Amino acid sequence: MATRRVESFLVRIVVAENEDMAAQRWSGRIQHIGTGFECRIDQLDELLAFINNHLQQHAPADANKTASEATT
Repeated sequence: MATRRVESFLVRIVVAENEDMAAQRWSGRIQHIGTGFECRIDQLDELLAFINNHLQQHAPADANKTASEATT
């Protein structure tokens, strides 16, 4: 039987307002709701890396076992 888990993240983005719309800069924070761990970001790659690293670190140890193997 397949199982699933739900992970929640909060992303806050602040865009610096300036006259040159082509050169807008942004920064922000991403937080994992379950643990409270958060990280400052200023690139989309950092946001994706935070999520990916968190999901890999918190993967269940028996994720590759079948339901019957996990209960024995």
